Amino acid sequence: MQSYKRIRISIATGIVAFATAGTLVLPTAAPATAATPAGAVATVAAASAAAGQAAAPAQTPAVKQGRSKRARAAVKTGPSRWRGKRLRHPNGRRFPKRVKRWANLVRSVMREHRIKRRYLKGILAQIQQESGGNPHAVNRWDSNARRGTPSKGLLQVIAPTYRAFAKRGFRSTRYQTVPYTNIWAGLRYVKKRYGKKKFRSWNRGYNHGY
Repeated sequence: MQSYKRIRISIATGIVAFATAGTLVLPTAAPATAATPAGAVATVAAASAAAGQAAAPAQTPAVKQGRSKRARAAVKTGPSRWRGKRLRHPNGRRFPKRVKRWANLVRSVMREHRIKRRYLKGILAQIQQESGGNPHAVNRWDSNARRGTPSKGLLQVIAPTYRAFAKRGFRSTRYQTVPYTNIWAGLRYVKKRYGKKKFRSWNRGYNHGY
């Protein structure tokens, strides 16, 4: 029996070539026998595993996965009891419970858009003006409704505006009346279209259609 002088391993292909005295012998696909060194077979297995790992598709970064999970959780967020500082409507009156119950969610969306907390009362006042705090409110009588795009949700956003300003991943109009996504798109629209001056206007009690 000829002795093997050296063993060459190709990690990329997982092939082991045995070189005898000047002759290169490639092993067949047959199972390992006594003529094939056990160590070489083990090396082939390890090399194949390494190659498979190298070829595996890259995983989504943990940060992006975390953001996606948080967004999905936020979509399911409903009304809750406000536990922050006392909130008053710009006119000095108390907010109705059906409006105030959205304060935590509105504040959360404001943080995402980097809108200062002092504008919270103005945004809640606008919600009161637009929908009375009813997330399923639909305006069926104005010019938008006559054009076939009625305003919907807490901030009364029409479908074209919603799709244009919705959060990535939630642009389908099935999310148009979901409180979180409706507020998200509405505030983004106001911020892009009017800037901070609109929030200041709402804070002074000038709440009307926008």
